[in-house]
Amino acid sequence: MTSYCELCGRQLTTGKRAVLIDGSPFNVCIPCSKHGKPHESASPDSNILNRGGKASNIINPNMNRNRYSSNSKPSTNRNRYPVHRIQMTDDTILASDFSRLIREARMKKGFTHEQLANLMNERAALLRKYETGALKPDEVLARKLERHLGIKLYVDSNSEE
Repeated sequence: MTSYCELCGRQLTTGKRAVLIDGSPFNVCIPCSKHGKPHESASPDSNILNRGGKASNIINPNMNRNRYSSNSKPSTNRNRYPVHRIQMTDDTILASDFSRLIREARMKKGFTHEQLANLMNERAALLRKYETGALKPDEVLARKLERHLGIKLYVDSNSEE
């Protein structure tokens, strides 16, 4: 039986190579083999059952190719990208006059909305909404505003009465 390269379509006369391209196995000609990683082709017995005794993805093509389902992630990935979150205590709250504080500090520094937005890598329309009180800044953005404007937006809840 004549076989063909699964990438370019050439007839495989000199030999075929099994390669992985984007996680999928292909039988390709020698020139096309540079587009993937070498892959050991499975023996006929391993197409039916893999080492663990479970049906392989070749039998059920609808199975998720990813080793981990979307519901369960490996615990080793937690340390790969450490998440730096600002931990607020229960005693700190956003100042009730945060919009006035933001506006006064911006004007005192002489920034326009656009200039401050560029400095903070935020959108000017978002800053306008914070100044009018239409939106409350989250903890991360509040800390950015505090740093760039030199103000304190989160205050001790005991002092704000």
